[in-house]
Amino acid sequence: MKKSRKSRKTSAWFQRHVHDPHVKRAQREGKRSRAAYKLMQILDEYQHKVLQGQTIVDLGCAPGSWTMELVRMTGQTGKVIGIDVLPVEPIAGAQLIQADFTSEQGQQALQQALSGHSVDMVVSDMAPEMSGHKLVDQMRMIALNELTLHFSRQYLRKGGVLLLKSFMGEGYDQFRRELGMAFTQVKHVKPAASRRSSPEFFLLAKGFRG
Repeated sequence: MKKSRKSRKTSAWFQRHVHDPHVKRAQREGKRSRAAYKLMQILDEYQHKVLQGQTIVDLGCAPGSWTMELVRMTGQTGKVIGIDVLPVEPIAGAQLIQADFTSEQGQQALQQALSGHSVDMVVSDMAPEMSGHKLVDQMRMIALNELTLHFSRQYLRKGGVLLLKSFMGEGYDQFRRELGMAFTQVKHVKPAASRRSSPEFFLLAKGFRG
């Protein structure tokens, strides 16, 4: 019997995944996913140093790859808070919240976890659930970007940093202008750990205007 298009696609994705050098490296080094290298490569390329003692919020943190790296970077004096609607296995040194960051429950939990600390950096490797329809997925991504920017405006200290995932397409130019109005510098980066076939790239925005 011939395989369905979906099963062929799934099989091809699995083959790419298991042979991916970043996946293999993540397994060797005890990372939760290959996404850890995206974060490290972005920060390295733009020479942005996460400092010990900083307070960072990781939106849509599951499975916890970025959160783990940020805990390592901020040290024992730092505060790293991860929030996701999905459950995340505990991470030593991080505060994890299972909630939608836009919900009242999520906002209350975040404020309690921050306990008055100002936020130095907001990070997000979130993407919407993909429908396979390019325009629909693009608009969902931009809507998620807008929510992330709104969150950052609420919580970031003046001079703070935002790192988030985005897609190029409908609505992106307008969002990029909004980001440029809120921050003094915005850098576009596609880390080597992102698959070439993926539409994702990242925006590193520095110098929150407050």
